[in-house]
Amino acid sequence: MRDMDDMEWYPTANSRTPVAFDPAWRVMDVGSGHNPHPRADVIVERYLEDVGTPAGRSGRAVVRPAGAQLVIADGTALPFGDKAFDFIVCSHVAEHVEEIDGFCRELNRVGQRGFIETPGKWGEYLRHPRYHRWFVSLRDGALCFDPAPVDHPLGALGKLFYSIYFYRGRQLASADVYAFAHGAPRPLHYGLVIISRLLHRAWQALTPLTHTRLLWQGEFRWRVRGGKR
Repeated sequence: MRDMDDMEWYPTANSRTPVAFDPAWRVMDVGSGHNPHPRADVIVERYLEDVGTPAGRSGRAVVRPAGAQLVIADGTALPFGDKAFDFIVCSHVAEHVEEIDGFCRELNRVGQRGFIETPGKWGEYLRHPRYHRWFVSLRDGALCFDPAPVDHPLGALGKLFYSIYFYRGRQLASADVYAFAHGAPRPLHYGLVIISRLLHRAWQALTPLTHTRLLWQGEFRWRVRGGKR
């Protein structure tokens, strides 16, 4: 591995966490959706029909960067050899995966190191979409997966937060939200836009609480508690 002075730094995942990459590394981004990592040599998506259609993550089209290879594969059965990648980026994917044990085993098998990010467990209490299967936290250096409920954990308060945070956003299409979330009359509309923007900024500023992040090397540990949702 090169000296840190020779590494290239990239803001990585939704939290924009600075991560160092060796220019010679072979990098895979798994489940990159509409926002692939700029250092990805290979991007892995599960469904071919998502590519170039609005069916991508968050209702956006899946993007393949110029020069990157697109591989259609299930994350629990990756078609690569052991330790085939120097680095794996896995941003906001693990919370969706049903077979999380198989998924984590495969990341350890094909990667030498990587960065995993998910929504934080405590942030999920406020901003929980029903398609997230797991609350993910970091304990003693291990990722801990707790089954997430389908409904808002905080009931009406969680529903209100979600409705304002994603006001008129793509995530509202099939979500349990209040009617105003799809568009309110003026002047209420302008107030909701301002509040939504402020919530987004606060969410980013509180990254240690709103995101779970793990930079790993060799292999990482995980635990699943309570079985599947």
